[in-house]
Amino acid sequence: MTTSPPPWEAWAPPLNPPASGGLPIDQAQAIAQAWWDQDPHLCAALQWESYAATLPMTPTVSQVATGAQSVSYSPALPGGDYGLAVARARWHRSFTTAVSVPLEASRPPQRR
Repeated sequence: MTTSPPPWEAWAPPLNPPASGGLPIDQAQAIAQAWWDQDPHLCAALQWESYAATLPMTPTVSQVATGAQSVSYSPALPGGDYGLAVARARWHRSFTTAVSVPLEASRPPQRR
C-alpha cells in the first residue's frame, strides 16, 4: 500500500530527504502543522523563506543584457537559487490573507 504525500509538499521547496541541501523535512513539517490549515500560501511562503535562509546569498541583478535585448529590474533582485527561493516566497505571500486591525473612529470628547 502506498501512501500519498501530504498536500503541502506540492508547494514546498526541495526537501531533505530526498534532495540533499533541501529544507530539512522536520522543519517543513513543523511549519505545515502550524500554518497549512489556516493559510496554505503563508505556509508555503514560510517554507520557501526558511529554505532561502539555508542558501548562500547571491549578488543582486538590476540589468541583464544579451546581444539582442536588455532587461532592467527595479528593484534589483537576487539571482541564483537564493533569488528563486525568495521570489517563490514573495509570490506565495501575495496570496496570503491580509491581517489587519479594524480602525475605529474615536468619539469626540463629551462636554460637561
